[in-house]
This record gives sequence, structure tokens and C-alpha cells, in this order.
Amino acid sequence: MMESDLKKTLQNLRTQAYHSSMKEALALMPTMLEHIGSTDAELRDELIYSAFVNWIYDQRLFSAESMRAIVHIVLDEQHMFYRMGEKEGDGVFTRAFSVLLLPLLLGVHRDSPYLSLQELDEVKTKLIRFLHQEQDKRGFVQDKGWAHAVAHAADAVDELALCTEMGKADVFEILEVIREVICDSSLVYTHGEEERLGTVVLSILQRGLLQPAAVCEWVNSFTAPVLAVQNLPEKLLIRANGRNFLQSLYFRLRWKDILNPFESALEQTLRSISFFVG
Repeated sequence: MMESDLKKTLQNLRTQAYHSSMKEALALMPTMLEHIGSTDAELRDELIYSAFVNWIYDQRLFSAESMRAIVHIVLDEQHMFYRMGEKEGDGVFTRAFSVLLLPLLLGVHRDSPYLSLQELDEVKTKLIRFLHQEQDKRGFVQDKGWAHAVAHAADAVDELALCTEMGKADVFEILEVIREVICDSSLVYTHGEEERLGTVVLSILQRGLLQPAAVCEWVNSFTAPVLAVQNLPEKLLIRANGRNFLQSLYFRLRWKDILNPFESALEQTLRSISFFVG
């Protein structure tokens, strides 16, 4: 099916609130995954993604076998890792909107488990690889709409961190990659990426897997990579990212009334990376 034909089909389905038979949805799914990275923002975001939200999560239209198949497609080199390494390019739309299907698929798994431990471990490994390797950090792209690869991956990692199959070692791996992504000296995140990554931390803390001392050690570990950057303007960029993330985390923990065990570590780390301490 051509992209223009897919768009017309999904526009018609949108008028019916995407109510569809499983057979019709399964027939459209390969073409939707083929065009998930379209530079047409309406097709990519408002039609393909919205249809998947309805079919995967809201209507629970797909069988466990079908959802498992979608997971494996999403994780492959033609979707989450398509043209990985580009600084700026249209490949980001395929990567970013492929990874955005994982929160839906993992959300269903948390309600009605269908993925094996091995499959969940593969999801974790691929998400961590994605966050390590993604170089295109753009949020909203003029004339093409949302890319937002980091934010979308954060949403997927959040759902993964909430899976009961994820243990202490798994969530520590997730915290490590979050620190790496935040400690970026090439740009300042301006489209809420640090907030979305902060949500992952809140989810991990609320599961109660980690001792407060271990979390405080992780908070303190932001100091070294931030202070290691001394060239301008990179020095300003990485400090802004660290400050924005830790300040946001501080207040979100405070609003949830769970700040106390982490307050001192957050204040100490913020003070250590600040240019102004008086």
C-alpha cells in the first residue's frame, strides 16, 4: 500500500474512533510499521501512532502472539536502529516512533504478561543501547513535527522499569544510562526530556527495590562527569542539563513527600555543579 493510500485508510478509520476488526488491523499493521517514520507528521503521529494506541492498548485488539511479533519488529535494525548514529536526518522519525510503541506493548504486558524473561531482557538491552547510541536529540522539527527520540525512549524505559520482572540489577542499569544521557555536553534539553527521564527515576524509587544509600550514591555520581567538562560552551551545556534534571527531581520527590532520604545528596550534588553557591 502506498503512503497516500494508507493515510486515506487511517483517516477513514479515525472518523470511526479506530474501531476495527482484528483481521483488518493485522492486515494494515505491516504497512503502518513500514511507514512509521514518515516525514508527514499527520500520518506518523496522528494516524499511525494513534491507531496503534487504540488497537494495542485501548481496545486490546491484538493477541499475545501478534504483540510479541510487533515487539521483535520494533527492536530490529530497520526500526529502532534505522540509520542510527545520524546527528540530524529523517531516520530519527522511524527510530523515535518505533520506540514509542514499546510503552503500549509493555503496558499491556504489565496487565497481562505475554513476554518471557528473555524477551524482556532483550527489550532492556535494546533500550539501553538505543539511549547510548542515539545522536539526534531534536525535539520538535520544523515542518516535520515531533522527533523526540530521547523522550520516547524514556517513556519506554519507564514502563519497563515498572515491570515486576525487573530486579535491582536491571534498574541500576537503567539509572546508569539515565545519568549518561543527562550528562550530555553537546546541547541543552529543551523539550522536556529531563522530566520524562525523571519520571523513570520516580517509578524506580516507588517500587522500593533500592536502598536510599544506593540512590544517593547514584545522585552524587553526577558530579564527576559534569565537572570533567571544562571547555566552553560545553561546560555550560552539561551543567545546565545536570542542574535542570536534579532540580526537577528534587521538587518532584518533595511534591510526592518522598524527598527526605535523598534531600542531602541532591543538594550536595547541585551545589557541587553550580557556578553560584552563595
